[in-house]
Amino acid sequence: MSNTTPNADPLGIDNIGRLFIEAILKVEGFGGGRFQPTNFPDLGAALYRGADGKQWLLVESPQSMANRMEKVCWLDGADDADRVGRYNDECRGIPYILAVDSDNRPLTASPLEAHRLASPYIAESPVQNEGEDKGKSLLEVLKAKFTLRENRLVPWKKVASSLLDIDPGCLLHGIWFNDSNLAGGKVRLTRVLSGFIEAFEPAPANYGFQKRDDVLWATDKEAGQSASEGFGSVIGAKQHFTSCEVKACFQIDIDRLRNYGLSPEKVGALTAWAIYKIRRVLVDGQAGVGGLRTECKFTCQSVTSYYINAKTGKKVEGFSLPELGETLSVAFSPLRKLNENRTPNEDLAITKVRWVPKIEGKVEVPDDLKEKIIVAPTFPAEKAEIANLTPRATKKNPNPKPKLYLILKGEWTVEEKNKLRELNPSGASESHEAKRAKIIEDAISAYEAQWTAKAQGGKAAEEEEADEPNE
Repeated sequence: MSNTTPNADPLGIDNIGRLFIEAILKVEGFGGGRFQPTNFPDLGAALYRGADGKQWLLVESPQSMANRMEKVCWLDGADDADRVGRYNDECRGIPYILAVDSDNRPLTASPLEAHRLASPYIAESPVQNEGEDKGKSLLEVLKAKFTLRENRLVPWKKVASSLLDIDPGCLLHGIWFNDSNLAGGKVRLTRVLSGFIEAFEPAPANYGFQKRDDVLWATDKEAGQSASEGFGSVIGAKQHFTSCEVKACFQIDIDRLRNYGLSPEKVGALTAWAIYKIRRVLVDGQAGVGGLRTECKFTCQSVTSYYINAKTGKKVEGFSLPELGETLSVAFSPLRKLNENRTPNEDLAITKVRWVPKIEGKVEVPDDLKEKIIVAPTFPAEKAEIANLTPRATKKNPNPKPKLYLILKGEWTVEEKNKLRELNPSGASESHEAKRAKIIEDAISAYEAQWTAKAQGGKAAEEEEADEPNE
C-alpha cells in the first residue's frame, strides 16, 4: 500500500465534519417528464409528507443507491473463467474479497454482495491466500484481526483499521457481522456514505397496458393454461409520476472516519473515493441515474454542496466538489495495494476465499464394491470420496460400527455427474458393475435432493437416525 504522505489537504476537507451533496436531475427523453419510481411489496410507491408539509416521493432508496455506488466502480467479467469481474482501472488495487467455488472458479466478490464480508458465500469460507491464515474461515481471521475477546468492549479503531486493509468499502458502506462468534453480533459499522433520490410534489401519471395472446385469447385453468402460466391476454394498470423537481441527495460523514482513528491521509483517501462514487453515479448510464429502470432514466443538470464545520457545527455553503479526473483518482490512491514500481497489484489486494456448499449425498457401499467404485483421481477428495463413517448412536444401537460410504460433496455440475457415471458403467443386471452403477445413481439422487432443498431455501428430508453417520 502506498506510503506517500501528501504535503497538503488536496480536497480541502480538514474542517469538514459532514459533507452534503445535492444534484438536480431531469427525466431523460421527451414528453411530460414521466418516470417510474421504486416500488415495494405491499406498499407500492413510497409517498410521504415531508417536514416542510409538502408531498414527496422516494424515487430510489438508500439501499439501492449504495448498491449503485458500488456497481459503478466494477467491471463485469466476460466468461465463465472471469464471470465475476473486478474493480475498474481507476479503482484497481483497492482491496476486496473474491469468493471462488469448489472448482476454484470465480463465484462472487464482496463489493457485489448485499452484506459484503458478512455474505454467506464469504464469511465462513476458508482463506486461500498463502500465509498463516490459509485454511481458516474469514470469520476466524477477522476475529483475530479485530482482537475480539469475550465479555469485552469492541475495539472499534482496530476493527476499522483491519477493514481498511482487507476491504475499505466496508468503511464507506457499512457492515454488520450478525454472528455470535464476533462479539455476539455487535460488530456493526454505520454507513459513512449514503444517498437517495426523491421527487418534490409528485403528480401521478396513471395509464394501462395490455399483454396480448393472439394464439389463445381465452384461458383455461383446468387445462393448465391460465394467466399464471403466461397464457391469455391480460389488461392491467400502471402508475408513473411527474415532478417539477427531482433531487439526488448524498452525505459523507467524514467525522466518523476520523473517530475511527484513521490517519488524515486515509480519511482523505476514503472521502475522495466516496466523492468518486457519487460523481460516477450521476453520469453512469447503466448502474447510475441514467439507468435506474427501463422507464426511469435521468440526467444530472447541476450539483451543489455544503458542509457542517467540524469545529463550530455551522453550515458552510459553496464547497467545491472535485470533478471526475486524475486529481480525484490520485486522491484515493492511498487505498490501493501497489507493486514496487507503484502500479496497482491485484494479487496483494484480493483476499480469496473458497465457498463449498455444505451439501453431501451419502450412500452406503458394500465392502466387496469398495475397490470397484471409481472416483479418484478424476475427482478430488473435496468432491468425492469413499470413507468409513460411524452412524449416530441410538437406543437400539448404542455402539454402532463404522460403515463404508460413497460421499459426494460441494457443487456438482451436470457434466461432472455424467463423468462419474461414465467412470462407473453398468453391466449385466446381477453383476458387480450393475450394483456399482446403482450406488452411483443413489449417491447422485441423494446429493440432488440435498441441493434442491438448499437452493429452494427448504430443509432436506432427514436420513433415518440409525443410518445417519458421524463425520
